Amino acid sequence: MDISNSFNDLIIRYRRAFIIITQILLVPLSYFFAFLLRFDFYMDQTILAKILKTLPLLIVSRLIFFYYVDLFSGWWRYVGIEDIIRIANAVLFSTLLFIASIVFVFGLEGFPRSVFITDAVFLFLFLSGIRVSTKLLREKLEYRKTFGTAKNVLIVGAGNTGITVLNEIKNSPDLNLKPIGFVDDDSAKKGFHIRNIEVLGNQNDIPELVKRYNISELLIAIPSAPYKKLRKIFEICESVSVTYKTLPGMSKIISGKTFVSQMRDVNPDELLGRPVVSFENEKNSLQHDLFHKCIMVTGAGGSIGSELCHQISEFKPKCLIMYERSESSLYFMELEMRKKFPHLNIVPVIGDILNNEKVDYILQTYEPYIIYHAAAYKHVPMMEKDPIEAVRNNFFGTKALSDLSVKYEVKKFVFISTDKAVNPSSIMGTSKRMTEKLLQTYGSQPTQFISVRFGNVIGSSGSVIPLFKKQIAAGGPVTVTHPETTRFLMTIPEAVHLVLLAGSMGKGNEIFLLDMGEPANITELAKSLIELSGLTPYKDINIEFIGLREGEKLHEELYWEGEDILPTTHKKIRVLSKTRFNYLNYKIQVSKMERALAKSTDNEHVIFPLMKTMVPEATINPVINNRKKQTV
Repeated sequence: MDISNSFNDLIIRYRRAFIIITQILLVPLSYFFAFLLRFDFYMDQTILAKILKTLPLLIVSRLIFFYYVDLFSGWWRYVGIEDIIRIANAVLFSTLLFIASIVFVFGLEGFPRSVFITDAVFLFLFLSGIRVSTKLLREKLEYRKTFGTAKNVLIVGAGNTGITVLNEIKNSPDLNLKPIGFVDDDSAKKGFHIRNIEVLGNQNDIPELVKRYNISELLIAIPSAPYKKLRKIFEICESVSVTYKTLPGMSKIISGKTFVSQMRDVNPDELLGRPVVSFENEKNSLQHDLFHKCIMVTGAGGSIGSELCHQISEFKPKCLIMYERSESSLYFMELEMRKKFPHLNIVPVIGDILNNEKVDYILQTYEPYIIYHAAAYKHVPMMEKDPIEAVRNNFFGTKALSDLSVKYEVKKFVFISTDKAVNPSSIMGTSKRMTEKLLQTYGSQPTQFISVRFGNVIGSSGSVIPLFKKQIAAGGPVTVTHPETTRFLMTIPEAVHLVLLAGSMGKGNEIFLLDMGEPANITELAKSLIELSGLTPYKDINIEFIGLREGEKLHEELYWEGEDILPTTHKKIRVLSKTRFNYLNYKIQVSKMERALAKSTDNEHVIFPLMKTMVPEATINPVINNRKKQTV
């Protein structure tokens, strides 16, 4: 083994000299054979003298064009059609030069003309043959090294990319792969051989071929195929428990446009359909409320709550209380915050906002200056299934927190509301509108209660974007409720900026909202996300319409007629003046709702009429939900 390796190292070190000497020796050899063939393998002194006399001219002629077309470099084991063409050009033009030299120096009288052609043919065969033989011999030796250990693979696609993959496997024994055959949906290719590898069938034959040939892996080399077709092949591979790899075309690799690079993580800003609102100039106004103050954020592990924590921390508060009932969300949030803000006094608290004793202890101990209340149930269809839990958590959870805020004289209480509270058609939206009205009944002493109403937060965990991304990654379809569905959209940073500014602007009892421009069509949003992911709507990924779900609207609103909309110091932020309703009657209704919830956990027949009374404009269905009771 050591002798073999030393010999290989020697050959590699002096490869160029070896190539030059070998090709120079082939020149007289082919010339000699040409004369032998011309004179029927008879050689006398006269013929030998003629050979020796003209041989120097032949060698010089050959070397000139060998050098010109660069036959003295290159790896013979990678010989291709381009190398064969270069050899043909070198032999042809050097032969013409040799003929001209013979005519000029010696003349053609007595010189056998057929030798010119025969010599050129022999030399072409020798030069090509030595390269092809080297390539075949090396492949044979390398194959023997991996024989019995190489993984059997099928190549899906017998086009240019598939052939490139086959060549790479044959040229790279270190891959330890053994190509068994091709799979291609072009029936005309079946039975054909490419570099001695047969096209065995189409994609539907994969399960049978995997079993018959003990295939370990499929190499999918059809970069032009729609993603839907690729997904079908993936599913076939997964059904027979065989691994697979998708390979892009060489042109895509060179340009960087591989499928992996195309399936990029789309920035929510790209889908917004309007410029992102900038709040940079208003940051100074937040210093008074946040710098060196104790701040509390409920729902700190959620999309809005976590961003609130990040942006609040930039203002160096005295302490940051992160209140969250999901232990996993809070754990990872704490790790992230301590790494990013190592000097900040962070107080992570696991707890439910309905736990009065715990919230009481936190407010008494830390005396927060502002509470940003982001904890809530926000999923519309889920709340339709359990309206009591929506009222209990969203409405009475906020009431409990608000009562304690007044008790401990929290300066400001900023409540996260939603555009679904406008003319609500869902349980979730109605519970939010009930809460907006509740906070207006407190007045502004000693705590200033401020509500912030905005549309769908694009990119949040509960938005359609994560759902669409999962559906795209799975090959579709992307599901949209209705072709004409529209929503007001904003980014998470925009929403949090608005919340913080509302806290600084608010004096109590206001509802702030962001001028979010025109609502976005969700179907167009889905198309944009597919295209930005590098795919084509309806070709690679289908879009299907599943109908509006319970409680959902076709179009959302930020306010309704009768609400007075007033400008603020920021052109993109508006404020709604106090809505007119009887505070005393409303408090009575709140008490009735509280008693109703205390009596039973299964009393929608009481809850619905009370919700309608508290929010007359709500269009929720007053019929008891058809939830099947499970018996143990």
